[in-house]
Amino acid sequence: MSSLLNNPAIQSSLLPLLLALGLSGLIRLALGPHAGARLASAAIAIGFIASLVLIQAPVFPPRSASQKLPYLVALALVLGLVIDSLDLRGRIQQGIGFVLALVALGWLLGSRIGRIDLAGWVLILVLILVALLATLRVKATRQRLDGGIMLLFASGGVGAISLIGASASIAQTGFAMMAACGGFLLWNWPRVRFALGASGHYVLITALTALCAQLLFFTKASGWAMLLLTPLLLIDLLQARLPGLRNVTQPGPRALCLALLGVLICALAISMALLLSADSASGY
Repeated sequence: MSSLLNNPAIQSSLLPLLLALGLSGLIRLALGPHAGARLASAAIAIGFIASLVLIQAPVFPPRSASQKLPYLVALALVLGLVIDSLDLRGRIQQGIGFVLALVALGWLLGSRIGRIDLAGWVLILVLILVALLATLRVKATRQRLDGGIMLLFASGGVGAISLIGASASIAQTGFAMMAACGGFLLWNWPRVRFALGASGHYVLITALTALCAQLLFFTKASGWAMLLLTPLLLIDLLQARLPGLRNVTQPGPRALCLALLGVLICALAISMALLLSADSASGY
């Protein structure tokens, strides 16, 4: 059993997926149709945290960016549970989610503020704007599968880009997020049963912000490739305007259309990362 849990593929795929899948249903069953449905997306965070602990045992006090991530995820989960338990929505929910992303950036980059150049500040501004866009878009689509699908492919895209000459551990983390989000989404296809609550999207957006900051400031990952993932946050708007796809309105088929767009956007971003990696290796 221990050898299975030490397998990187199990840690970053099967384990978080099965935990999120199983716990989503258990939370709903244990807490009832109202509270259970609101809190079911906490299963995403639990599955993801279990994977994080196996990938790298928690260290206190944390020093590196990767050591800080579990604490940021735990904070996001606690605040998300409070918001979902009180059924708070609107600007309060959005504001707290955005502040969490800022906290993640501040804690990860605070020790090197004095050494950040103009280009670095531009990257920070872009990260802040993307985190804000993610918070707004997920909130606008919480009653459909759209927000979860956006974050599913964003997690996978970040994982794939980090695997290309950047960091295998960050890649594992990104894929673990994708798997945990996927386990929750399986409960909601083809019919939505649980909305993506704050306890789910707070964790995913906070972790994605932290991982992107790690990749941009501590590795040689391609910033251009990561920027190409941004349209993932707009796939529902793209689907509504594309001939052949805009007439698909049934929840199940529509989710598949959104997933197709997500795959295409991720493929473009990954191709860019491969191209830039090849150019860098060739010396030109």
